[in-house]
Amino acid sequence: MSDAAAKGDHDARVEELLRVNAGLAAELRSLTAARTEAPRSSSMTASRRLGALIDERDTAIANFGATRTHLEHVERQLEQVEGDRDAIAQGNAELTAELLRVRSGFRGLLRRARARLLNRRR
Repeated sequence: MSDAAAKGDHDARVEELLRVNAGLAAELRSLTAARTEAPRSSSMTASRRLGALIDERDTAIANFGATRTHLEHVERQLEQVEGDRDAIAQGNAELTAELLRVRSGFRGLLRRARARLLNRRR
């Protein structure tokens, strides 16, 4: 980051802090002068926010563990399916080889001719 950019970022932060400080000072003056009964409530105290963040973290960790367990289960199923697919591919190759053996040669020619003759009689 260049010096000019760093200085601009620093100036912007200083201006923001001065603005917030002025707002807080005005609120304190209103409280001491009794123009305001109670200070404005913050959206969430730091301790409550920290508790919420810790709960969110714990939930995320629990979800991650469940997701990881599910992923491992799915990976095992995928390995089984891949094994089945390989076995089926090997079976198909064996059947193709057997079909070529049965259809080829003189015996294959005789088998096909016999099958045609039998189909004509029906």
